[in-house]
Amino acid sequence: MKLLRWVPLILVCLGAIAACTKSENEENIMVVHRVQSDDAKTLDPANAYDTISLDVVPSIYETLYQYAYLSETYKPEPLLAADFPKYSKDRLTLTIPLRHGVLFQDDPAFKENKGRELKASDFIYAFKRLALPSLDSQGYWIFDGKVVGFSDFHDKLVKASKENLTQVFEEPIAGLQALDDYTIEIKLIKPYPQLLYILCMGFASPIPREAVATYGDEKGNLSDHPIGTGPFLLKNWQRGHKIILERNPTHHTEFYPVSGDAQYQKKGFLEDAGKPLPFLDRIVHHIVKEDQPAWLGFLRGDFDLMTIPKDNFKQAIVNQVNLSPELAAKGLRLTIEPSVAFYYISMNSKDKLMAGNKYLRQAISASIDRDKWIEIFTNGRGKKMVNALPPGIPDRPTDSKIKYDYNLTLAKELMKKAGFPGGKGLPQLNFDLRGSDTLNRQLGEFFVQEFAAIGIQMNVIYNTFPAYLEKAKQGNLQVSYGGWTMDYPDAENNYQLLYGPNKAPGPGESNYDNPAFNKLYEQIAIMENGPKRMALI
Repeated sequence: MKLLRWVPLILVCLGAIAACTKSENEENIMVVHRVQSDDAKTLDPANAYDTISLDVVPSIYETLYQYAYLSETYKPEPLLAADFPKYSKDRLTLTIPLRHGVLFQDDPAFKENKGRELKASDFIYAFKRLALPSLDSQGYWIFDGKVVGFSDFHDKLVKASKENLTQVFEEPIAGLQALDDYTIEIKLIKPYPQLLYILCMGFASPIPREAVATYGDEKGNLSDHPIGTGPFLLKNWQRGHKIILERNPTHHTEFYPVSGDAQYQKKGFLEDAGKPLPFLDRIVHHIVKEDQPAWLGFLRGDFDLMTIPKDNFKQAIVNQVNLSPELAAKGLRLTIEPSVAFYYISMNSKDKLMAGNKYLRQAISASIDRDKWIEIFTNGRGKKMVNALPPGIPDRPTDSKIKYDYNLTLAKELMKKAGFPGGKGLPQLNFDLRGSDTLNRQLGEFFVQEFAAIGIQMNVIYNTFPAYLEKAKQGNLQVSYGGWTMDYPDAENNYQLLYGPNKAPGPGESNYDNPAFNKLYEQIAIMENGPKRMALI
């Protein structure tokens, strides 16, 4: 199997986060101030698929299931669902009961400004929205080819005239039904072992029709006036500056967990067992694009939670794992957590130059000194990706190696095979990054030097994060620096980035489409974990 258009670089496995929660005594409310490196792209669950938007959306919208908070493993548990699904014998039909009495937040979109009760039909409406061509949803893939009638429904919408679109949208989908106000039925085309994880994702959040009718734009996007059932509601969004969330006064009753795994008990995480949630009255997401102003603001006490920037790591951390005495004296706390986020170089298979020259792709891969990248940009906190799965994910191969790892001699030979010895005759390549802050500029300089060593000249393009995501969605990247945080703990989630039908506007930004790979992916996608599946992976 060749992953030549999608070259894994590193896995960030230790995220060092300093935190000190504080109270705004002058208002007698509990507030947390967070730092975000860029603005959210959207607060519409149908298209919220970047890490920043997904830091905000789950506070406003809820899903049928969530992950158990104090579990060492990724274990789904009911949230808006009243229980786990009941499956038919062939496991192709499932029914999900809903909690009673859950309300959407109060809003003028509803009669008398009062949020109405959540119904099963709100889920069906939200699921159908994912198929709307005008939304171009990045969540379409969660049901495409998996739920009976969903793909056909999308095709009908694509073909529908503007006049008939509403009528077609109202047509039922055989595989998505509200059996009554509190029961959802889902019928599957084939086994879907990941479905419970999928139903934890923001894409599966319920949305009231009234919200889209009142606040949706001409395409039906509900980007800046979310209405959910979650513990917080959007109070104010000052674009490029801050996003302010306030406690939702009509949020349904929720309590802090009363049990947890041993490591969380040891850390004191059960001291608040059984207390009503949420604890906070307000969350303020501050958009600070540069690391150093954010870090200085954190040290002043302006912010309560942030990841330690790479350039401040030595100031903050001693022996890789301990907070420096100076910061500890300020009352700061350090947490170190594993992550399932990783970064890679992506080469667009729709681009004639990239698609048509495998030796060029191989040379690019072999020109990158991943160990140096890890040391400079993660302070040694990362691990090199040797396959597409981070450690800890079931069925991860244990003996993988990167076929075209750093080797300048090999890279130069591959450039000759590509027809560009020493880079002669090769046009300048566009290299897109996800930001324009100091860190991204340092990244740009690093990769320019790496590629220049074999004669490749790069035109580095520094995008805002939303602009980068839009380019990826449109398939308009040539070579780019990408990243992925796993949606759920299953191998299928990462390999779907290389699955042909998921190319742009889906999550496959490299537009990779290999029939042999696609066939293998389709096999592992419907298999339960085990040795046979690992062998295919």
